[in-house]
Amino acid sequence: MLAALERAAAPNALARVRGTLARRSDNTAQPRPAGTVGARRRALDDASRAWGACVASPALVVEQMLLLRHLVAGSTAGERLGRLVDRSMLVATQAATDGLQRAAFSDPLTGCANRRGLERDLERELARCARAELDLSVVAIDVDGLKRVNDSDGHAAGDRVLLQLVETLRRALRGLDGVYRVGGDEFIVVLPDTSPEDAEVVMARVAKLGAPAFSWGVASVMAVGRFDAFPLLREADDQLYDRRRRERGLDLAPLASTRTRRRPGVLNKSDPSHVDAIG
Repeated sequence: MLAALERAAAPNALARVRGTLARRSDNTAQPRPAGTVGARRRALDDASRAWGACVASPALVVEQMLLLRHLVAGSTAGERLGRLVDRSMLVATQAATDGLQRAAFSDPLTGCANRRGLERDLERELARCARAELDLSVVAIDVDGLKRVNDSDGHAAGDRVLLQLVETLRRALRGLDGVYRVGGDEFIVVLPDTSPEDAEVVMARVAKLGAPAFSWGVASVMAVGRFDAFPLLREADDQLYDRRRRERGLDLAPLASTRTRRRPGVLNKSDPSHVDAIG
């Protein structure tokens, strides 16, 4: 970032600052490269953004940039450098803040959003669909047999199962759909402008793409009758366990066995709005 700041300022203006921060004796400044002022400013913004994301602490960004501002204040180009430092501070602080928000709303293992992200996004999507009088479906998903995988093959193998499920869901969903990990093996999929029948098509697509064995249940705001997150999620969870009981009962009765099916039955329908989106 110092190199970008130096290029955006005057030649040699940051020689003393560069040497001080790097704690080295070589204070020779690099010559300003050719290019427009706008291009150099954009390069400075890019460098500041990358540095802020790397630091990932708004307080530390401000602390370091205030130190830098103090160091440049005594130079001949102090006022101009100070403005550039202020610009860098704003960009870097925003990048650090964005990084913290991503960490707060993301699941560290799978990279999808977490329960906090679900609460934020579902309320937003419900409000949008209510204004437009559109349906919205949520799908509750449980991975089948994850504990058995963890116990027999280790938690690393279980983590691979979760990653495979998330990767398959992302391949099967549209850009406006959301995937959220809300528990160890529990996920929620939010499907705006999607009926329960269309949601079943999506789940069929997920299974066809080779997702690990999973159980699922779906609920929609039109079926529940309210644009309210709590009853919607509760109904999807109830449907998941109802489906799981039905599927296990179908397996157990004719076979008189404790064996369960690999994944629940799904309807073989097609929906162009989802098929086009998922290729």
